[in-house]
Amino acid sequence: MSRAGEMLLTLLFPQRVVCHACGEPLRRGEGLLCGACAAELAKDAFPLGRAQARIGECADCAMGAFRYQGTAEALMRALKFGADQTAALPLAEGMAAVYAATAELRGVELCVAVPMHGKRLRRRGYNQAEVLAEAFAQSVGLRLEKDMLTRLHHKRSQVGQGRAARRENIAGAFALCIEAAPKVRGRRILLVDDVLTTGATAEECARVLLEAGAEQVRVLTACRA
Repeated sequence: MSRAGEMLLTLLFPQRVVCHACGEPLRRGEGLLCGACAAELAKDAFPLGRAQARIGECADCAMGAFRYQGTAEALMRALKFGADQTAALPLAEGMAAVYAATAELRGVELCVAVPMHGKRLRRRGYNQAEVLAEAFAQSVGLRLEKDMLTRLHHKRSQVGQGRAARRENIAGAFALCIEAAPKVRGRRILLVDDVLTTGATAEECARVLLEAGAEQVRVLTACRA
């Protein structure tokens, strides 16, 4: 990530004086993570070019920047449950590295985050996938479309469910915003989410975009379980 981009993102996501993963005080010269957590996060990263996974027939592939463990998991939990939006930055930096190293991803034209249902959004105050997408898009120069997909229902959490149950739970959960139709047709779209588990959520979002006329949908997540 360039220094200018880092400065811009720091303005958008204020810094703290403790590590965003472990909570230990940061030393002079350390950034968002302490030395130990930064080193562990580097180990959690997927080897570039080897993180692809088929998620069904709707999207060509899904790529994740980090394994969902260790520092990456701690950052994701801080982002999702600890109201620490700045924790998205190290994860977004890993996503930017995957994007820069993958020709198929660099061919996309715009970025879309997996939406959150309004009820959950009001309770949490922000959509962690959109926070990740914003930081990622800023760093690589992609346009983020925030009002393209909407979530119609949220029956129950996907946590702990198998692929079949997840697909049934998420079926019909997403729709295209009416005003977004012209932006989708013929476009190559990058769908961004926080964690890829079975791919059911990403596949359902991709289906909606492809049925609306998108030429292609790629998926990039911060973590893969």
